This record gives sequence, structure tokens and C-alpha cells, in this order.
Amino acid sequence: MKASKSAVLAGLIGTLLAVGSPLPAAAADAAATPQRGGTLRVLDYLAWICLAPSAAGTYANSVISNSIFDRLVYQDPNTAELSPWLATAWKTNDDATRYTFTLREGVTFSDGSPLTAAVVKDNLDQIAQGNTAQAIPRWTMIADYDRTEVDSPTQVTVYFKKPNVSFPQQLSMPQAGILAESSLKLSYQDQCQGKNLVTSGPFVFASERPGKEIAYKRRDQYNWGPAALKHQGPAYLDGFVHTIATEGSVRVGTLLAGQADAARGILPTDEPLVKRSPRHHLEVISANVANVLTVNSSTPTLEDVRVRRALNLATNRAELKKALLSDSYALATSVLGRSNPGWIDESARLAYDPKAAAALLDEAGWKLGADGYRYKDGAKLTIPTYISMHHITSQGGFELLAEQWKRVGIDLRLHKSDAATYAKVQRDGKVNAFFQTSQIRFDIDALRFTWDSNVGNQANKTIPELNDLVRKQNQTADLKVRKQIAAQVQDYVLENGLAIPLYEDALVYGVANYVHDIGHEAQGRPYFLTTWLAKK
Repeated sequence: MKASKSAVLAGLIGTLLAVGSPLPAAAADAAATPQRGGTLRVLDYLAWICLAPSAAGTYANSVISNSIFDRLVYQDPNTAELSPWLATAWKTNDDATRYTFTLREGVTFSDGSPLTAAVVKDNLDQIAQGNTAQAIPRWTMIADYDRTEVDSPTQVTVYFKKPNVSFPQQLSMPQAGILAESSLKLSYQDQCQGKNLVTSGPFVFASERPGKEIAYKRRDQYNWGPAALKHQGPAYLDGFVHTIATEGSVRVGTLLAGQADAARGILPTDEPLVKRSPRHHLEVISANVANVLTVNSSTPTLEDVRVRRALNLATNRAELKKALLSDSYALATSVLGRSNPGWIDESARLAYDPKAAAALLDEAGWKLGADGYRYKDGAKLTIPTYISMHHITSQGGFELLAEQWKRVGIDLRLHKSDAATYAKVQRDGKVNAFFQTSQIRFDIDALRFTWDSNVGNQANKTIPELNDLVRKQNQTADLKVRKQIAAQVQDYVLENGLAIPLYEDALVYGVANYVHDIGHEAQGRPYFLTTWLAKK
């Protein structure tokens, strides 16, 4: 009888761990100085779909595009501090309705064209307004944009109709990647193709097998990385190759066999294999966000706030971590990650209390039947949902939630889907009650991204009180007041059962010991400008 693929792989890994040996001390000392050359081979579990800046909100796309897009502003992933990149300085007026940016001189795109104020204006117009004729969506994160004016070849001023306090931070994100004029003229579909994008970044397109593998090579003329990185010149690497391996066992097996240098999405169950390997280690990159199920209150059985609140009380996060996660993940304590400047500790609201959950369901008129499920007017308390493909813990997480919620009489009905199906059903409350997401902003304004009905609209309806709060925090320059508003938002969301925080999100990489200095931006997306390979 043929051995299963898993059994063969397990044997291979066991052999590799048994015969492996750590790098000798001399090699470790030599590895202290960055070395040039070599191609980084990276594995990932989700295929990219579109590399345009407007599609960079999806990690499957932006774990690639983050290394090819320069931005005007850089954000420190540990402190949230903003510092210059393509903009050497900026200033704002008192009410944050006007920003003036001074641009770095000598920057060029890979086609040789220069970065000018006119090019930056055209980029900001396209990012903030979109372009219907080119089918390019506007980035709704940038609110109340009016216009950008060219003041000189190296200076632009951006005007807003209302205050936009977090605008400089918005400019640090991959969605604000700067393109050459030739790429700005392309349609959305053409911008999606990596081979078409002309950027000022440290790597340029080399080759692609769509949905399977994409390769980039170093741009030798690059010399304008963020000063905060301590390395502004050309990348040390010759290039990098990004390859898709959807199965966790294949990713870890390929890595440990020496056929890849790094792999994103190491499953919690596979982390011990990497830790035991003398030639590899784990790198856990915080995304500075909480992994959350936002609740679609248009789902018929979730229209009652008491039912929605019962879901948090019936969720045993400690059991979730023990069964599915690892020490790489901390339990969520609010809808914001605890490193976010606006975070407050909502642990008390998230405490596991199945008796309180049952009491709320009783109060809402849902009574236990003989089969252990609850009924009201002859209808079963069934909550339908589709399982997200974007999070490695989704399948097991939802299955465990179904078990936990069954203990209080709730029937969580799970459906699997591919990416295309999930995109279609995501907001249809009749078939999908939850959206698993991470609020991808290292800023208090992450709350507006998620809950503003004109932006993320994760409640799937307009809630005037919530809209007023999340918009007000982005129109208030006083940080103390912004934090007070952020606390009100977090209280409101949980009191009204609009979200179920699960755990703090992290990007877990398995990395060969000869790989050094994989960087990351504030939401955990990698960049390879500073990465280098020691001689094996």
C-alpha cells in the first residue's frame, strides 16, 4: 500500500531534524555583516490577484507589493512614529485641512522618469478619487479629499473639505504606493499585472507564473529608502521569488528540506517542527491588530442585540488558543490590537460566561428544545456563515466556535467557499453572518476604516451614532480627545454585539538561519530592502 503524502513528509522532516547541525561559531560571527547577492525564495499560502496600489488592502497582494512600492511617509512598526521617505518633510495647518509636502530630489522610476510634484499630485488624485474610466476604485480611507496643488517641482499641498488628522499615516500604507505617470494611465486590470507597474521601489519585475510564482530583481540605481531603516541604497539581495504553497505541510516540508529560505503562514501545529530544526527559526511579526469576527446585523437571527451580545459571552477564547493557536498569538482584549494608540482593555466584556449568554437568549425569547438547540415561534436559532480563506486558523476556529455556541443552544451553520464565492456572499446577511478581518491600520483611525458606513461598513448598515464617533476622532487634533472617542467606539461596538474579537494577529514565518533582516511595515507585511543572505 502506498504511504500517504503526510506520512512521507513527516519522515522526511524527521530525518532532516535528526541530521541537521547548527552553524559553527565562525560562520555566525561572519554573518554579523550584511553580504550582497543571492535570491530569497519565499513561500506563501495565498495567491495574489492584483498588485495595483488600490488592491493592497489584501495581504495576499500586499505581501508582494510592499517591497515594490515606495511611499511618501514611513511608519515605524514598533512605535507608530512617522518619518520621511519620498517626502523629506511635511507641515499642516491648525485644523488638519491642508498638508504641504516637500519631496525628495533625485528619485527616479524604473523607466528613468523623475519623481516630480506633478507625478505625486496625479498619484494622490487617483488614490483618493479613483478613476471611473479606468475602473480604478477610490481608496475610501482618505476622507473628504478636495484636491492637490503643485506649488513647485518639489512641493505639493493637499487640501481637504474637513479635517483629516491621520492623513500622513494613511500615506505610509501600501495603498498609497507611488506609481510612474505611465502606470497611472493604465486601467485597473492592467495595473493589477506586476509586469506593467513602473515604480520607484528597490525591486523590479522579472518573471511570473500567474497564481503560482512571481520574481523580482534588484534595482541597482535605488538610493532613497527610508532613513529610519539605516539602509537607503540598493537591496543586498539580487532579488526574491514568491511562490505559492497552499498546504501547510508542504510549506514547512519545503522549508526544512532547504528548497525555500522563508515561509509565511507556518501553522501553529507546525511551529514545533521549525523550532526543533537547528538550521531554522520562527519569526513572529505582530500585525498590531486584533483578528475579529464582525457581525452582520442584517442576518435575521442576529437582529436582536441580546443575541449578538450572547455570542461574545459564549466564546471561550482560552479554549480557542489552547486548541488552535500557539504562543505566537495573544488573545484579543478589544476590537483594536493592544499596541494601537487608541486601545482600551475590554477583557471584562469578553470574559467567557455561558450562563450569562443563556440568560440573554432566554430573555430574547429563544427557548431550549429537546435536541439542545433553541427555538422561537417554531424556528431554530441558526446562524449561517461562510469560512474565510484569508486566515490560516479560519476553518478550525469556526468549527470550535460551532461547538462552543452549541453548548448554549446556537446552531452555527458553516459553509466552505473559494475566494470568488466568498467575495459574493460576504455582505449577504441571509447566508453570511460574519466577516473575519483584521483592522489594518496602526492608528486610532482603524476604527473609522472598519465601522464608518462609507468606508468598511462592517456592521452592514448605517449607524449614525457610530458614524459620528469614528469620524469625529479623525477630525480632532488633540490626541487625548481622540483616545477618549476611541474608548467610546470600542465600548459601543461590544455593547451592541457588532464584533467578536478572537486573537491578536501575527504573521508567523519559518526562516532559515542564514536569512537576516526581513523587515516589515506596521501591519506586518514584509519588505526585503534590508534582507541579506549569509554564505551557507
